[in-house]
Amino acid sequence: MFTSDESIRIVRMVAQYESITAAAERLNKVPSAISYTVRKLEESFGAKLFERRGCYIRLTAAGEYFIAHSKSILDDLLALKCNLAIVQGGVEPELTVAVNNIVPRDALIQFVCDLEQAFPATRVTIQQEVYNGCWDALYADKADLVIGAPHFVPKTDGITSVPLGNLAWEFLVGAEHPLADASHMLPSAELRRYPAVCIKDTSIDFDSMHAWLLEGQKPIFVPDFSMAVRIIARNAAIGYVPAHIRAAFSDARLVSKSIQEQKHATRLFLAHRSDGVGKVRAWCVDYLLQPQMRAWLCGDSGHIA
Repeated sequence: MFTSDESIRIVRMVAQYESITAAAERLNKVPSAISYTVRKLEESFGAKLFERRGCYIRLTAAGEYFIAHSKSILDDLLALKCNLAIVQGGVEPELTVAVNNIVPRDALIQFVCDLEQAFPATRVTIQQEVYNGCWDALYADKADLVIGAPHFVPKTDGITSVPLGNLAWEFLVGAEHPLADASHMLPSAELRRYPAVCIKDTSIDFDSMHAWLLEGQKPIFVPDFSMAVRIIARNAAIGYVPAHIRAAFSDARLVSKSIQEQKHATRLFLAHRSDGVGKVRAWCVDYLLQPQMRAWLCGDSGHIA
């Protein structure tokens, strides 16, 4: 059974004017054509939509239900037509973006808002990954685009990647932690005595990584760095935190320390599969590689308006 949007509009017009003749005049059609359309639609649905009362017709209970729900059907059909035209023009109907958990959230929010404005017909999914889970999502075809994939490109076949920049880290302890007053550069042997707060790598096919964890050190696994900072501030653990996240907790009781085996800044990449690049993905790449956005994604928001 197929009912055209035109048939639905004709029935709605007849219901509005309670007259086939009036609807025919409004639609610039002959009354017999309107009557035929109404009858065929009634036959198609197996329900009587109108009852005749002299020169006028009234909706039946089934007709009332039809009118109440047909507007949303027309809207869906219109959206379908528009979206098909958009997809035909090279605009992807869906886009999944994997994001490293260390990437600043404000930068991502700005990206999503601008993407929605540019491509309102595209359904966007943002999924968080941790460390090598970013690469895993891309190579396993679970994401179309990755923002902030770390360190290096595992395999270049079928992958396009561009460095975004380097994201800095700070090593923190709580203000009341036994290490807080230490004036010397902290050696690993001393640090190993205290738990390290960690976030689990979401990778399945690649080696798991941690922001910082010494061999033999007890880890405390948490879901995000916001919780990690609060645990460090409560003196329950120590560890590295992205510098931009540390800056957001300026009022917390935290102490930055120097350690012998310093963690280097993490090199971040923008990466995507090379095949099937449509207008949305191309727009995303151009947008995210703007100098200001690259800096923002790497934790430098000082010059962002």
